[in-house]
Amino acid sequence: MIKIDLHTHSSISDGELSPWQLVKIATEKELTTIALTDHDTIDGIDQARSAGKKFGIDIIPGVEFSVNHEDGSMHLLGYYIDHHNSELIRIISKLKSSRSDRNEKIVARLNELGYNVKIGDVLRLSPEGTCGRTHIAKVLVASGKFKTVSDVFDELIGHGCPAYLDRYRLQLKDAIELIHNAGGVAVWAHPGNHGKKMDRMLDRLSLWKSYGLDGLESDYATHSIILRDRLRKIALENGLIYTGGSDFHGSSKPDNQLGVGPEGVEISKDCLVMLQRSKQQNSIML
Repeated sequence: MIKIDLHTHSSISDGELSPWQLVKIATEKELTTIALTDHDTIDGIDQARSAGKKFGIDIIPGVEFSVNHEDGSMHLLGYYIDHHNSELIRIISKLKSSRSDRNEKIVARLNELGYNVKIGDVLRLSPEGTCGRTHIAKVLVASGKFKTVSDVFDELIGHGCPAYLDRYRLQLKDAIELIHNAGGVAVWAHPGNHGKKMDRMLDRLSLWKSYGLDGLESDYATHSIILRDRLRKIALENGLIYTGGSDFHGSSKPDNQLGVGPEGVEISKDCLVMLQRSKQQNSIML
């Protein structure tokens, strides 16, 4: 039986489990294939693949980029990337530096607003990986000033909030090209998370396909079954693939459980079949 999850995060970015622990838990849940798609970093892939060999589970090397498009920002998943690709490594290093600079500026802003936050406490939450706003939020939750990470984002560090600061992002077209040049497949992550903006973004699929976009993520943990089916249909009508994943992080996203898709159903194996087919087609074109 094929059981998959094509969207997971480890402690190398903002997840709670190390890549090794993540793979072990996936095995215990009888998953057969997972993709590690940490935010703007590929540093956990080797550890995940080593664990995959030990526990007998296929690991798809991936990444999740935050990118700008014509009307805002979105997340882009890259699958089957060559994580030793020199240009990919160079760009990711630039993204990491931008994240680091923003972390320090957000912490400074928080202190100006009367919150006692130390950058060292933030960095200690991810000693091996990339820190971001989630780690800052966890420090504030630990201080007792907020109940949940979501509360911190909603009140302080989310878009439009008093301590929000932007950072360097790739343009969508450039990110797709980067993923393709590293041998990968480029997929728009969790369209439903864009709320009212989603339909306007879906109208741009033909443009984004001209950039090289390969697919969209329909079978996402917090999508409804109705939205899942609608996105699948839209993807196929536009000559794109659809994929699926939980976006597992751990307790910071309790509604996103490993291996579980919309409304508690399993993520369809068709997502993996189409992803593999797209990978083969892209390889032929290269």
